[in-house]
Amino acid sequence: MRLRVAMVLALLAAPGLAGLVAPRWLPPLLSAMPAEARQPGAAQPTPPAAAAPARPAAPQEREAVVANELGLPLRELYIAPAGSVEQGPDRLGEDSLPSGAALRVPLGRQRLCLFDVRVVLADGSAEEKRGVDLCRSSRVTFGDPSAPLREATVVNDTDLALRELYAMPSGAPGRGPDRLGTETVAPEATTRLRLGRARECLFDLTAVFEDDTVEERRRVDLCRNSRVSFGDPAIPWREAEIANGTGRAIRNLYAGTATGTANGTGAAGRSGAPAWGHDRLGPVMVEPGTTFRLRLRSRACQLDLRVVYDDETAEEKPGADLCAGTSILFDGSGIPRPPERAFTLLNRHAAPVQEVYASATDDTDWGEDRLPGGALERGARAEVVLRSACEIDLRVVFGNGGAEERRGVNICDTALIVLRPGWVLAERLDQGAGTLEQGPPREGSVRLRNAGPAPLVELYVDAVGAPRGPDRLGSTVLGRGETLDFAPPEAVGCTGHLRAVFRDGREVDRPRFDLCSGTEVALP
Repeated sequence: MRLRVAMVLALLAAPGLAGLVAPRWLPPLLSAMPAEARQPGAAQPTPPAAAAPARPAAPQEREAVVANELGLPLRELYIAPAGSVEQGPDRLGEDSLPSGAALRVPLGRQRLCLFDVRVVLADGSAEEKRGVDLCRSSRVTFGDPSAPLREATVVNDTDLALRELYAMPSGAPGRGPDRLGTETVAPEATTRLRLGRARECLFDLTAVFEDDTVEERRRVDLCRNSRVSFGDPAIPWREAEIANGTGRAIRNLYAGTATGTANGTGAAGRSGAPAWGHDRLGPVMVEPGTTFRLRLRSRACQLDLRVVYDDETAEEKPGADLCAGTSILFDGSGIPRPPERAFTLLNRHAAPVQEVYASATDDTDWGEDRLPGGALERGARAEVVLRSACEIDLRVVFGNGGAEERRGVNICDTALIVLRPGWVLAERLDQGAGTLEQGPPREGSVRLRNAGPAPLVELYVDAVGAPRGPDRLGSTVLGRGETLDFAPPEAVGCTGHLRAVFRDGREVDRPRFDLCSGTEVALP
């Protein structure tokens, strides 16, 4: 523009152009220009120099005032620059921030304005605000003080302890934090579930019990009904006194049915076996001679009970009646034990055998000397009886202290063991015996002979009137023509109920069988 004005002034001052009329816009423009600039040929002013770049703002003292309007106390508070990977230290430390309170948190001298603020509530849930501009306003409010408080009374109507409890607005992803924390809710007990301030009414609740079973309540309207029950109060309670009549402590107690857990809602075990579920004793031990009150919910009166003793042995009571009001005694008679097995030693060594030791292959020591009557002389025989699986370890000791051992001897296949030079490596242990006749059964026992067409695979011997107990054969199979010397189990006595099952499905039932006859009895 100044260039145009200068050109017009020059033209007006030029010779021969006198009397030329100036444009209408020129006088106002000239009046607005400095006097020196209006003169033709005057030097034009120098444009101003460019402004220097602005310096960064000086660090300022920053603080955040965190207000809690969530309806629950805050147990953790984190403030970090926006976008930080690390959330920084917990600004509350050991303290908490009650609902309705505010906390002033100094952040020191900062050039930054934007911060991420995260809080963790007392129930484990978390809230976060990202990119908060603390330069514009230092107050950060979590929650809406106008929203109503949401609470619920949770009732445990099961016979299990409630271990975990989850609650989230319906449709929210996941089930959120465990609202119980380290607490549990005992059977028939209640707990107060505080959800803080929320406008939602519909919530999904999930309960996890001590046996890991899960129960859910979907879309519960806590605005209409703030009481939520888990379990079925219609299932009746069953009670029984469990008595320990053994000399060992009961460490675990289980109750179940062939269809699953005690109330019939669980999954059945393999082959219809009870699904035992959780330990009903918990940390309690039932010492010898004491009792324990078992209380549980069950639709049925008859349940299968199982106890585990402190020596790892177990005993079961199938079909125990919890509605009879009588004490249920565990006396050790139902502990599955290997049957008594007998084998004969024949000494064909040149020297007497002073001691004999026989023990199960998984035993940690040899046990007692099996020759309590004295040395086994050359050519003499001795019967050894022990409760064991078929395979045993055998050790013989001579008078000079020398010893011979053989591991994994199968006394179910070999009832005669000839002790002779090289017997520990021999393929057959009954060679070199000569003629050997089997003696009569031991006094107070009975010899069972399998006279049937198929192997005998299961043998049950129980007290008269008692339910069927454990299989007394265990892993043993009594082949055709084979015999087994059998002594009456503890707490059964000389008269017992004998049941034998053969591989072809045939069964033999002898309700009042003499177990102490000292004779041989053919089955079937």
